[in-house]
Amino acid sequence: MVAGGLALTAIAVFGVLLHSPAMVIATNGMPTTSVLTAAKENVGACQTGETLPAGTTAIRLSLEATTGPLVDVEVLEGSRIVTRGTEGTGWFGSAVTVPVPPLRRTLEHAKLCFQMRLLTGYVALSGGPSNRASAATSDGKALPGRIRVSYLRSSGRSWWSLTGAVIQNMALGRAASGTWIVFPIAALAAAAIALGSWVLIRELR
Repeated sequence: MVAGGLALTAIAVFGVLLHSPAMVIATNGMPTTSVLTAAKENVGACQTGETLPAGTTAIRLSLEATTGPLVDVEVLEGSRIVTRGTEGTGWFGSAVTVPVPPLRRTLEHAKLCFQMRLLTGYVALSGGPSNRASAATSDGKALPGRIRVSYLRSSGRSWWSLTGAVIQNMALGRAASGTWIVFPIAALAAAAIALGSWVLIRELR
C-alpha cells in the first residue's frame, strides 16, 4: 500500500513537471500599497482602461484571503465579453490567478470585472491610489484607487527543461562551483522520504 502511494505520488510529480509554468507578461502598473476595501459578503468590482497582451491565459488579481472565495472574471470590449474564467474556492495568499481562454490579440482599453462568491471571511482588495475617473468601482461606488492586475501566459517550457536554471539559481551567492549544494539537498529529501516511509510501514505492521 505504501509502495503504491509512493508510486502514485511519483507519477503525479512527473506529470506536474511536464507542464509549463505560467509567467507574468504584463501588469497594469499599480502597486499594492493600500487596501482599497475589505469584503465579507458576495461582491463584485470593475475597472476600465486595462490592456491585456495577446496570448494571455490567466489573470492575477490582488485579492488577499485566508480561505479564498469563488472568483468569476470577465473582460469586456465595449459591451461584448471577450474572455472569462473562474477560479474555485480554497485559494489563499495575497493574489488569486484565474485561468482564461488565450487571447489571440492584444486588447486595449478593456473593462475588467470580477465577482466573488461563497466568502467564508474577509477578502482584501489591494492596489494603489488613482484619480476618481480611473478608479475601480464596487457595487457602483468608486474605490480610492485601482486594483493591481497581472497578466500571465505559459512560458512554453516545461519544469523539466528549467532544471538547469533552477540549479543555477540555488547556487547564487556561493562559490563558482556552488551548484554542488543541490545534491546534498536532494539526498536529504530522499532520506526524509525513505525515513517517513519506513516509520509508516513499521506502524502499519
